[in-house]
Amino acid sequence: MKIKILEDEKIVLYLYDYFFNTLEKDQITKEIKKIFLKLIKYYEIEMGGIYEVFVYENKKYGTILEIIKKEQLLFHPDLIDIKLKIFNISIYLKSCDYFLFKEYQNVYFDGKYFYIDIEEVSNLLPLIEWVDICYLKKNDFLNDMLKIK
Repeated sequence: MKIKILEDEKIVLYLYDYFFNTLEKDQITKEIKKIFLKLIKYYEIEMGGIYEVFVYENKKYGTILEIIKKEQLLFHPDLIDIKLKIFNISIYLKSCDYFLFKEYQNVYFDGKYFYIDIEEVSNLLPLIEWVDICYLKKNDFLNDMLKIK
């Protein structure tokens, strides 16, 4: 599990596994509450209030949780309420170095960065340390890109 804590009260968790075995919101909410407890206990992250949790799943990469704090509760500061949204998305690898992606068929360029679909990669281990992960809907993501190959 990789954790990124961003300035605007946003936490991104990369779980590297297809984490949820079901699409039932109640079951996923229970699992997310367990994750929240781990964040509080082991990573000492203070949490409380109303959160929006975006669940992005991809069979090849795994699960990405985007946790955004929406509101602090005044009367019960340690109470946590979760609003859940689930997406099945495409994941792209992003790098400013074209030579990381030169052996792949579909390379996209946006003027600054190069992108490839994670589905084209057979072994993620050599790349994962040198790239950023982009997770969006495919049509929205590729509209403004230039396809190089």
